[in-house]
Amino acid sequence: MLAAVEFLNQRGHRVDVHTLPRGLVGRLGLLTLVRRYDLVVVQKKLFNSAQLTLLRRACRRLVFDFDDAVMFHEIERREPVRGRFFSRFTATAAACDGVIAGNTYLAEFARAARGGPDGVVVLPTAPDERQITAKTYVQTEGVVIGWMGTKGNLQHLQAIAPALRRVCAAHANVTVRVVADAAPELPGVALDYKPWRRDEELTDLHGFDIGIMPLADDLWTRGKGGFKLLQYMAAGVPAVAAPVGINCEIIDDGVNGFLAGGEDAWASRLEQLVDDPELRERLGRRGRQTVEAQYSLTRYRERLADFLESLL
Repeated sequence: MLAAVEFLNQRGHRVDVHTLPRGLVGRLGLLTLVRRYDLVVVQKKLFNSAQLTLLRRACRRLVFDFDDAVMFHEIERREPVRGRFFSRFTATAAACDGVIAGNTYLAEFARAARGGPDGVVVLPTAPDERQITAKTYVQTEGVVIGWMGTKGNLQHLQAIAPALRRVCAAHANVTVRVVADAAPELPGVALDYKPWRRDEELTDLHGFDIGIMPLADDLWTRGKGGFKLLQYMAAGVPAVAAPVGINCEIIDDGVNGFLAGGEDAWASRLEQLVDDPELRERLGRRGRQTVEAQYSLTRYRERLADFLESLL
């Protein structure tokens, strides 16, 4: 959404961005502020019943934008699921004039809460295809299997450690490069850890020969937007991803990337790419084409603007 502010301004709208205040006084002041706008978009935040009622009354038009399974926050926090967030989500989705969902899984919950499909649009979080350019393919002796993300998601990488060990044991030329804000522990894996830095992100992506997105399968992870996967593909890096959530929509298995579930599948798909540089290049190019055609930031901005304007 923030990446579309400039585009919306160019379409003739005035767009302001405000951080949600934490305290009661600040939130009461926010109610006065939002009355000035023709349309207000709330990103991910779920309010309690009283706050939602006051916000709804203050806004001429209200839109909820989310690209995570916010109704299942307890799972992310490893807490018992008691339904508090789910109740807030259903109330929010029903009260809003429109809902922007990051994938079809999330959209189904929004449609159920609203009693139908009207007012719900699916807009996956998109990489900027102008900033993330496709890599130049150069055949080298070494092959880098790359993962980029945050330390909170390293658990998913740990889950495929046995497959990574098998690949490294069978191929002395393979390195597993992790670009993150913390180093993982992967015994038996030829690991190359590099701290993530924004200004080096494109160079890091281009340094991958294969990009991986392992993911557990639960109610929380099914709501993820696949942004990491789309970054790999935008950079022309052939990707292997877990068959979870939106990954199954983005990847046409064997055409623009691979889906892999379980140790044997991960090891097999990775070894297939390690052994075949022409396959890596072909899948990388098709992945880039998929992003340009369906998941680019340019397309996201246009669809977002059309949706918001339809509510106005």
